[in-house]
Amino acid sequence: MASMLSLLVPTHRSAGTIERTLRAAMAQRYRPLEICLYDEASDDGTREIVAPLLDQATARGIDVDFQTSEENSGPVRAWRVPLHRARGEWCAFVWADDVLRPDYAERMMAATEGAEAAGRALVFSSAELEIDGRRVIKYAADAAILDPLEFSLGIFLRRYSLNQVNGIYETAAARRIFDRHMAIDNPLGFDYLTYPYGNDVGFLSELGVEGGGVEVLGERLVTLVLSRRSMTRFAMGTHLWQFRWQYTWSFYRVWRRWQQQGVPGAARLARLAERRLALCQLMLHRGPGWFAPRRLLQAFGAVADYLRLDYERRPRSLEEHRALVEELRA
Repeated sequence: MASMLSLLVPTHRSAGTIERTLRAAMAQRYRPLEICLYDEASDDGTREIVAPLLDQATARGIDVDFQTSEENSGPVRAWRVPLHRARGEWCAFVWADDVLRPDYAERMMAATEGAEAAGRALVFSSAELEIDGRRVIKYAADAAILDPLEFSLGIFLRRYSLNQVNGIYETAAARRIFDRHMAIDNPLGFDYLTYPYGNDVGFLSELGVEGGGVEVLGERLVTLVLSRRSMTRFAMGTHLWQFRWQYTWSFYRVWRRWQQQGVPGAARLARLAERRLALCQLMLHRGPGWFAPRRLLQAFGAVADYLRLDYERRPRSLEEHRALVEELRA
């Protein structure tokens, strides 16, 4: 029997975008399919939009789990609820403004056969962006099995999307790993539960370790929509350097753990992150010794790293990306 895929759709005041997102989820042809929609404290008509659509989903043979709460627990705690209610062997977060291609579930679940046989817990796709109605292509469309360093560094260098909707994950592994990336201790005291900038990259990087790699499809199966209420858009407009620092810290804590476990190349990845943290702290004017000479040198090093390595600035082939990872392992 085919494995079930659960689409996890958390909402909070999502009336402006949720219908398009939910209709795209309902258009998926794959079965068995479940939509787990969890709404917290919406007072803008979100639930009134969602309820009749979910009735239609049920009529199409899609399993539905629709839960609500009047308490706003914050984004990360809210994401956890559908993750732990999902009945599917595989699952994916679908944010309330993003749009799945109609064959998303079919293509992703077809790839789980090889992933399951190898013990891998993550299948990943590429994406396109939609910004104010304009289509933007920025991520690589690699088709490959990546090792954990190739995948995690690829996100860091903006080769791959950092968005969880681009992946489907083995549900048991996702539950086990997710809680390690909720309230993240950090030296600047930023609140990852309220401002979840970076929880996703640690989560995805650690999922990539399960089974020793990631099955990456060379197709753009998701449209990432930067709507007016998008958390990413808010962060980049209001908390730009906090946003960048938190994402970098999430990479750093995972790569440091890999370094302590003796993973080849992890120490050099951690140093990449250290340099970027120094740059962010310089811009934030925060953190111990943020203006010390050593930290200034690291900040300049981060600028040099960007000029040399950033995928948007200098696109590399997959072979070149893999050669870079081997250079870091040497």
